[in-house]
Amino acid sequence: MQTPEEYEVSQRIGLLIKGLKHKRGMSREDICRHLGIGMRTLDNYLNGVSSFKLGTLMKFADLCRVKLADILDDTEALSRLYPDNMKDKGSILTLLFGSLATAMLFESITLFLLIMLLCYSHKDKNNQCMVAIFVVIYALSNAFGYWLKYFVFPTAANNFIQNVYAFSINLALSLFLLFLIKYRMKFAVLITRGRSSEVFEKSLVEAPLYFLALILAVVDFCALIENFIRNLDRLGMDEEKVKIFWELTFFYDYYEYLKAPLMLLSIALLYAGVLARKSNMQQPQSA
Repeated sequence: MQTPEEYEVSQRIGLLIKGLKHKRGMSREDICRHLGIGMRTLDNYLNGVSSFKLGTLMKFADLCRVKLADILDDTEALSRLYPDNMKDKGSILTLLFGSLATAMLFESITLFLLIMLLCYSHKDKNNQCMVAIFVVIYALSNAFGYWLKYFVFPTAANNFIQNVYAFSINLALSLFLLFLIKYRMKFAVLITRGRSSEVFEKSLVEAPLYFLALILAVVDFCALIENFIRNLDRLGMDEEKVKIFWELTFFYDYYEYLKAPLMLLSIALLYAGVLARKSNMQQPQSA
């Protein structure tokens, strides 16, 4: 059984777990994996059946990016993690984008829509090549997502390492997307072997899509840099000097909210490009 003081700490940790779920999308299974304990053990801790071990408390403090003393004494550093003090995420649309983007299902649906659009534009080699670029990128994104979830994250030492992997891969994919869009015509000629004159035409949506891809790359880059700045103490710098950066979590907190609308807008632009080409191709026939 826990002492009254220990039970108070357990209740505090219960609130922090809700905060981690609300703010970072972490499930109880994720938290247990980071702490190296089972679900039943965590329940026993939170229900006051048994006391938290010191090592477990230190791991939980590390997960929350606070000091152990903050959890024991309920300092101001915990206020940002409590579920009642979470920042308002904005409109319903923003909440929808964020909740969908945090699930891998969102990228799978995005990939499915792109494949459907690829089939729909089969008579238009110009736009089909552009759609194919996004299909390749999101197929790779899905593959890497499952690789991270099932192979990398379970063995990663902490959230910092997990984020380095995730943000680095996403940045690489965004840069690859920029590269493919910029040299889309050369790749299209190579794939079609120059048999289709349509691939030499400038796509109406190429510039807007390149701009969106650039924004995606900027978001990924900022998230990666922010992750390093927030974890300078893990890189050997004095903790007391760099702890002021622990609150630097904008891109970490809103990463999915920033990227999901851009992904959906890209699909909308691709679809608009296909429709515009179809309309232009039908006008001479009707005339």
